[in-house]
Amino acid sequence: MPIAFLSSLFFSSALLLAAPLAAQSLDEDDAFMMMDEEMISIATGGLQPLSQAPAVATVITNRDIEAMGARNLDEVLETVPGLHVSYASLYLNPIYSIRGIRTDTNPHVLMLVNGVPLTNLYQGNRGSFSTLPIENVARVEVIRGPGSAVYGADAFSGVINVITKGAGEIDGTEVMGEIASFGTRRTALLHGQQFGKMALAFYLGYQQTDGDDGRMIEEDAQTPLDRSLGTTASLAPGSLDTRGKRLDIRLDAKRDHWQLRLWNWRLQDMGVGPGLAQALDPTGRVDFSNYLTDVTYDNPDFARDLGLRATLSYMDTSGKSRQRLFPAGTRLPIGSDGNINSAGSFVDFPDGFIGNPSIDEQHWRLDSSLFYTALQHHRLRLGMGASLGRFQASETKNFGPGVINGTLTDVTGTPYIFMGDQERQAYYLSLQDEWQFAPDWNLTAGVRYDNYSDFGDTVNPRLALVWQSLYNLTTKLLYGRAFRSPSFQELFNKNNPVAIGNEDLKPETIETFELAFDYQPTFDIHMTLNLFSYEIKDLIEFVPTGGEEVAENVGRQKGRGLEWELAWDVSSAVDIRANYAFQDARDVATDEAAVGVPRHQFYLRGDWRFVPQWSIDGRFNWISSRARPADDPRSALGGYRTVDLFLRRTDIFGKGELGFMVRNLLDQDRREPSPQAIPNDYPLEGRSYSVTLKLHF
Repeated sequence: MPIAFLSSLFFSSALLLAAPLAAQSLDEDDAFMMMDEEMISIATGGLQPLSQAPAVATVITNRDIEAMGARNLDEVLETVPGLHVSYASLYLNPIYSIRGIRTDTNPHVLMLVNGVPLTNLYQGNRGSFSTLPIENVARVEVIRGPGSAVYGADAFSGVINVITKGAGEIDGTEVMGEIASFGTRRTALLHGQQFGKMALAFYLGYQQTDGDDGRMIEEDAQTPLDRSLGTTASLAPGSLDTRGKRLDIRLDAKRDHWQLRLWNWRLQDMGVGPGLAQALDPTGRVDFSNYLTDVTYDNPDFARDLGLRATLSYMDTSGKSRQRLFPAGTRLPIGSDGNINSAGSFVDFPDGFIGNPSIDEQHWRLDSSLFYTALQHHRLRLGMGASLGRFQASETKNFGPGVINGTLTDVTGTPYIFMGDQERQAYYLSLQDEWQFAPDWNLTAGVRYDNYSDFGDTVNPRLALVWQSLYNLTTKLLYGRAFRSPSFQELFNKNNPVAIGNEDLKPETIETFELAFDYQPTFDIHMTLNLFSYEIKDLIEFVPTGGEEVAENVGRQKGRGLEWELAWDVSSAVDIRANYAFQDARDVATDEAAVGVPRHQFYLRGDWRFVPQWSIDGRFNWISSRARPADDPRSALGGYRTVDLFLRRTDIFGKGELGFMVRNLLDQDRREPSPQAIPNDYPLEGRSYSVTLKLHF
């Protein structure tokens, strides 16, 4: 009902408003209005106007990011219709759920940094603590819907491309400092300069936080054990451990058609959130490091009617942990294999139940695209590439196979580790044609073939029909198929009864249909409406099998919904941005609502430049209730409303700006879903304050 009603309403409004305008000729001002819109690159691999792109997409510019006072990528993405930022049970890693597609590991959204995938082999996601600082971001491009025909694996429910600042965007030297609630400090240095034909950009950022100790957990996984066994080991009530330190260093060098980027981010003494086993662990810590290097050659005039873009990249990711799954003094039922087993004998662990898995991954990628434009009204893109990923693990623990009498044992290199060394090789071929077959009609058709050494091959097509219905109304009909490759955890995990891998897994697949409208009735108003429907097959779930939980392709999910967006420049001093998203995602077998995702989302932002150099930016975000798993006796998790305010003073002595931010102004009790082991869910931050100073030289 909501889809049909809003679709009819939008169509009627569009036609009524556009009818008198359509009779007019396209004058100079109209042409300017069309030329002034944002451009996007990730829809086809080439730059094009957002309204004409064969995808449902959003672009967030640096101007938007600065106006809202965002401190990280999570806050930016929460402004995208149909995208909700939640948090995982592992270290409270961010989950970007799009259109009701959500799992705890969140491998269904492909994140790119300057077009290079930021993907982890072990869980198939972005790795631990993957949110990015925002000071060095020039723009963020988001596609909602499948993208495997262009980007291959994991471009399943959406694609996020984070584009960092080059020398032109910085143009000089910038320094930033911030102090905030919870012992949070941030500082950054950026420099961009042209040296002859060489453009250089540099970024150095550091942040540290003590964490919000008001995010209290009343009971954890150890609490019921204490009740039943008479122990007092639980550290609950206690707070989520969200402390940490982060260092980012980036270098960007560009000359002619060549560009080199180097990036390293390091995390030290990161808190483990709710604990690895959902038992509080305030002394646990994780150290994480990521290196990313890419070299790109981009020449649109490589030869007559031929453009070439090629990128060679290398990423090295490593993470080491020191943590207790259950606290000192715990008593647990242990089976003959040394793992927890409800039928086993009770064993005391005076030093705690300790497990320290560590990972190290290396990724080599080569991606290339040839653009051929000799055929009239056609733009052909041929893509070719290959990748090699390697995974090594190490582990110390005082439980499980290979451990004697609860002694902390290094099982690295033995059959008793959680996973042996693994390797994945892949290559792909893709073909895409952008065909303008009539003056107001464009058809984009593409297909990509991927072959993986560990699970085989897959083919994913796309079709996009874009009709310039009126000069200010664009209609899009889209179809796409995408896949999500099984992670190494799902394929190769062992010695862990709650997550055993299965080497016979197939990739998950999704087919999506979309109908989208992009309408600009005046220079100052821009609206979009998107209707979508999808079906997911072969979802991977861990299924109880012979006393263990083994990964199987058993799940199916269907979803439908809509996304509406409004950008209204009310006056030269006031801007309003709003969006609403409705999604109805359900398990096909049970017809139960998808777990942990809001059925409704509403976002409203207003920016008021009330006097010269002064502005106030207000944000309102509403998230509706979220369903529980079928075997979870808790009632649905209630929704919440958040209000944020950002007061900004620009042009301080012509060199900088000062910002004052209040987040969660009304100090709402906001929560995101947790496993049953933590009955009252994960509390989000309470009211917080920050002061930010930026200077440009």
